[in-house]
Amino acid sequence: MSNCYENFRTVLTMNLCQVLPADQLSAVLSAVDITMDDFEISKKSMDIIPASGGIPEVLKYFLASKAIANLSKNTLKQYKLKLTNFFDKMSKAYSDICTNDIRVYLYNFKIEHNACDNYVNNVRIVINTFFQWLVDNEYLNKNPCTNVEKIKFQYKRRESFSPLSLESLRWNCKTIREKALIDFLYSTGCRVSECADVLISDIDWAKNSVLIRHGKGDKERTVFFNDESKVTLTEYLKSRDDDTPALFVSMKAPHQQIGAHALENIVKKVGERTGVRAYPHKLRHTFATVGLQNGMSLDMLQLLMGHAKPETTLIYADHDRNQVSIEYRKAFS
Repeated sequence: MSNCYENFRTVLTMNLCQVLPADQLSAVLSAVDITMDDFEISKKSMDIIPASGGIPEVLKYFLASKAIANLSKNTLKQYKLKLTNFFDKMSKAYSDICTNDIRVYLYNFKIEHNACDNYVNNVRIVINTFFQWLVDNEYLNKNPCTNVEKIKFQYKRRESFSPLSLESLRWNCKTIREKALIDFLYSTGCRVSECADVLISDIDWAKNSVLIRHGKGDKERTVFFNDESKVTLTEYLKSRDDDTPALFVSMKAPHQQIGAHALENIVKKVGERTGVRAYPHKLRHTFATVGLQNGMSLDMLQLLMGHAKPETTLIYADHDRNQVSIEYRKAFS
């Protein structure tokens, strides 16, 4: 298979994967491979490396390769956003970019956007991933980002709701939809984006469980809700007179499925009425904190929260000094 056809096939795959399911995509690509045996394909006469910088054509191939590797749409979006911004600031071709160019870019990015160290380090990781892909695919001999130092940062201690604050939130809900949303986010520990995607058909009422079809990295998992949440969810669904398949929908006709940003605003408004700062991720953190305090194992909590690494789950754990003292006495007294 020629390099020209490989590039053609990569771009074709990137476009088709947006409109075809995986099984159909594989069949279409197999048919294209068979058909192309009778043809020759040549590259359009243009340099793949822009002479004066700008967005390189090879970025399309990089994104296509990541799409083929089944990275989530959100991850692909972040790759494209961060790398497009990076090359917009560069005045040279990617083959001429050196280590200090990347260092200066990250420094200026932090100042210009007042970005936290954690986010700037994520930008560094994306840039490094791109250049390493160029090396692995023989576009470059050396990755200029290899020697760019990892940016150190400290995770901020995450807040959680106290039992009293959580109950106050529920009391200050004006609609059954608001109460159902608060209960659902807290009892399942779902991300707000996952909550926005839930369909009524994803719920198993007998098992008090929900199938999360598109978790982070497009991974499926099952989460659970408590009886209190089951009651409010049931009341909320009984109050609806629409046939929209989504669990959470707009109040006004035609009662369309609402997105993550709208759900965030609902939680925020309930918090304003209560006099506390409220957002969905704080409910997720409360779920993790309560789970650990009540004896849930780290690996089970990791599974329920959809974390790839246990270290991520520990970030959500509110290990205050009192809790550490209790655990120590259990082990050594």
